[in-house]
Amino acid sequence: MGLPSSYVRELLRLPRWALMLGLPTLLAVLVLSVWVVDATIHRDRVVRNVKIAGETVGGLSDIALRARVDAIADRLADTQIVVQSELGDASWVASDLGISLDVIATFEAVMNTRRAGLLNRPIDWLSALTSNTTAEIAINIDLATLERSLHSNQRLQRAPIDPSIRIGNNRLELVPGIAGQLVDVEDAAAAITKVLQEGTPPTVRVATIEVPTEFSDQTVRELVAEANRSVQTPLRVRLNDYETVIAPRIVASWFVLDLDGSQPSLNLETSLILASLEELLMPGNTGAGQAQFEIREGTVKIISSDGGTACCQRDAVDIVKAALETHLGGQVHVLPNRPAAPREAVNRLEGLGIVEKVASFTTQYSCCLGRVTNIQKFAEIVSGTWVKPGDRLSLNEKVGRRTEEKGFVPGGFISKGHLVEDIGGGVSQFATTIFNAALRAGLDFEYYQAHSIYFERYPYGLEATISYPRPDLVITNSTPFGVLIWNSWTDESVTVDIYSTSNVEVILQEPTEEPFDLCTRVRTERIRTWQDRPTESDYFFATYRPEEGLNCDGTPSDPDQTTTTIAEEPEAPTEGSSHTGQENLSTTTTSIADQN
Repeated sequence: MGLPSSYVRELLRLPRWALMLGLPTLLAVLVLSVWVVDATIHRDRVVRNVKIAGETVGGLSDIALRARVDAIADRLADTQIVVQSELGDASWVASDLGISLDVIATFEAVMNTRRAGLLNRPIDWLSALTSNTTAEIAINIDLATLERSLHSNQRLQRAPIDPSIRIGNNRLELVPGIAGQLVDVEDAAAAITKVLQEGTPPTVRVATIEVPTEFSDQTVRELVAEANRSVQTPLRVRLNDYETVIAPRIVASWFVLDLDGSQPSLNLETSLILASLEELLMPGNTGAGQAQFEIREGTVKIISSDGGTACCQRDAVDIVKAALETHLGGQVHVLPNRPAAPREAVNRLEGLGIVEKVASFTTQYSCCLGRVTNIQKFAEIVSGTWVKPGDRLSLNEKVGRRTEEKGFVPGGFISKGHLVEDIGGGVSQFATTIFNAALRAGLDFEYYQAHSIYFERYPYGLEATISYPRPDLVITNSTPFGVLIWNSWTDESVTVDIYSTSNVEVILQEPTEEPFDLCTRVRTERIRTWQDRPTESDYFFATYRPEEGLNCDGTPSDPDQTTTTIAEEPEAPTEGSSHTGQENLSTTTTSIADQN
């Protein structure tokens, strides 16, 4: 039934302000009325245009929503999570990381969407008619499970490396520890929660935390300092009629760092001492305790006899330990021998696997010079020396200072680029000869140095000088077999033969040159093809002066100061190859000569 026309006329006669106020009020009442009706209808339903995890759930009943949330929870549990860090990458399904959807919290969050605050509800209701709203899912992460999973994966961890020790220049040295790294669990949990709530690809980049070493560098450094007091103690021992001083490097090798207890310790190891004494004091053995290599017509023989004594009774270790711990090594300590078992020494040498010639090298000289006497005397002292796998041969440690008492005579050597004479001069020819034999046997070098002047009697770029105490030539046996040095000489040449078991093929490439100011730097590549490991390349260097008496910059050198140049370490090699030896002439050390 329509309004009477009189009412309409009366309404139109109302003041304008009344109309302006009344119409909005009327509209608001209408909107509120519609909202109340719609809210009542959707009281147990999700409001319009609501999404969760990319799915539209607006208008769903509470029962339907719960089913939808359960399905999302199942899907999330099977989601592949990729964790990336500076250490590496790894992936798991979410459930294995202890990640799950909080179904109840997520359900309530959806049902409460756009229903917060009575006064805001009509406005939220109007907004829902024209726009979408995403409800945030609630993520549960069991941190214990997450930590266990992340920290057990080898690609996401770097274990700490405790400090250790090594043998340096006749002393023990500290090898600093390296802190470990692990994935930051809390950062990982926050990052995973964020990407799952945002619905972005589940790949997260997480930070790492530092894991300290169990023992500090300072703790081990103090142990090393105390042990070096024993290492530097001169240790003079005698067995039967043989007396020797045990090198500090050998004493250092007897110490073992124990990190298994609550506190680290650095102790002398009985088994290491006894093994070293048995080897070092073998010249003092008698009868069956003695054995030596001999080369007969190119065949390796081991010579021994029956009966006799050998080093040492176990009490010898206690004597040595007491000498080192009380720093009384300067005295002569007589060690007790023991009866030698039949073939005992022979078996020891046979175990080295020295059975065939693996390399040989010869250099020539002019007959009857003083330097020839020195070369032959040096070769005589070194001949018959054998080197165990992993051990080293220092020519200066083996021969010692060249003196007239030992049979050395004046000979030529290089003093800062000039040829002069002194006792023992010329023995660098033997150093060059054994250097080339060892090179071709596939052995390594702890230290070597080339002459600063090139002599035509030596291979170009492949030679070694020596003086006392430096520069030295130190050969290391990196093969799994023992190495025997066997020398021979004539009036015109010296030869070094190396015997072992053949297990490497060596190829030497042609040397290459490059200018170094006025000097010439020579580089030679060696390729070693092993029977039991990958092929390796390493490089050998020599830097030659432009002529006698000139430095690389063209300035004259001073022959009055007995010096030589010690080369710096070469640059780091590229991957797959290694540098051996010294490359650059740069540092001058006084009181050292090249005995050429």
